[in-house]
Amino acid sequence: MKKESIQTGFLWKLLLLSLVLWASPAGGQVITFRGGASTMLYDKTYFPNLYGEGNSPVFPSFGARVGWQDLSGSPFASACNNPELGLGLQVDALSAYRTSQSPGIGNIYSLYGYFDRPVLVAGPFSLGYTLGWGLGLSFKNLYGENPANRLLSIPVNTRLSLGLHAKVFVSKRFFVGAGAYFNHTSNGAVQFPNRGVNAFEFSLLAGMKSRPESAPAPREEDSFRRRFVFEVQLTGGVMSNEAYYDYMLENNGAWDNAHRFKWSLQGAALYQYSRMHASGIGVDMFVTPFCDEIARYDGRDTAYTPVSVGISVLHEARYRNLALMVGLGRYLYDNDGLARNKKFYQLVNIRYHLPVLGGSFVGVVLKAHKFRAAESVQLSIGKRF
Repeated sequence: MKKESIQTGFLWKLLLLSLVLWASPAGGQVITFRGGASTMLYDKTYFPNLYGEGNSPVFPSFGARVGWQDLSGSPFASACNNPELGLGLQVDALSAYRTSQSPGIGNIYSLYGYFDRPVLVAGPFSLGYTLGWGLGLSFKNLYGENPANRLLSIPVNTRLSLGLHAKVFVSKRFFVGAGAYFNHTSNGAVQFPNRGVNAFEFSLLAGMKSRPESAPAPREEDSFRRRFVFEVQLTGGVMSNEAYYDYMLENNGAWDNAHRFKWSLQGAALYQYSRMHASGIGVDMFVTPFCDEIARYDGRDTAYTPVSVGISVLHEARYRNLALMVGLGRYLYDNDGLARNKKFYQLVNIRYHLPVLGGSFVGVVLKAHKFRAAESVQLSIGKRF
């Protein structure tokens, strides 16, 4: 197992090096290296059994990314201080941190896309934020191999990262800085157990522009007009029946998942008050076709109905054709058996608008409860009018 870990680490370092070497031929303008430490958010419900009472893992985190700065002069680029979009790789080195009764969960290797916007720029100094989304890969001590691992149970997971950073250029090409990040990795209830890895990271940054600094293109005229927009969105995906999983674990001692389809429909009215921002209200219908199966295994002797209805407050942040829609919803009717005492829900929707299809978009939607418990991850397709 140690040899396997060394080989995996070597391959990942080789991939990091390849990313940096590939930057220049691909036209990458900014290369950033990041290294520091992360600590998991303590959860009193299961951390005592995993890591001991009051203990939370602290582990090294490091990576590299390649970005392309938008110097086009478009209204989007001008409004966002010429932001940077790109690809990144990161290693969360959890392999050395053992659980109380097992070897732990191994490293998490992340491949993600990101959007980096400087909010405040003063001479060589800048203060900004980073949004990242992609895949979190974990290959060790997973489903069925490690009963103490309640965090990740499949190799391919979703990775979400939010961060604030400060940078200062020490020359025309080189900069240093520091950043604080919140990183979440989980499979979105596709498979149980799925506690996920929630961690705060503090890292030092060092980077460079791979070619001489280019001036932004002249600012284009912005013809944007405020307006109301309406849209409809259909989503669907596979999730695991948690009631069945709990029943099999309690009665047979087995980690067994029954995967079932779930879908949703949303209609929304938004007021687009700037080129990048729109806010409004959505009406949501969530359909859980397997609610009878939930009733069969959850032991509550309760009948459920497949359709839930809610109303949500929505906000969209958009950059060119890429958009992030977030929502906070309140159930008007809910009796699907998926969770107890849930009144509110949260939606995170990453979508790409398709210009050639006139207002159509595709994306991925994460639905959660209590701002931490993922219910499902679904693919989406929609149309804006």
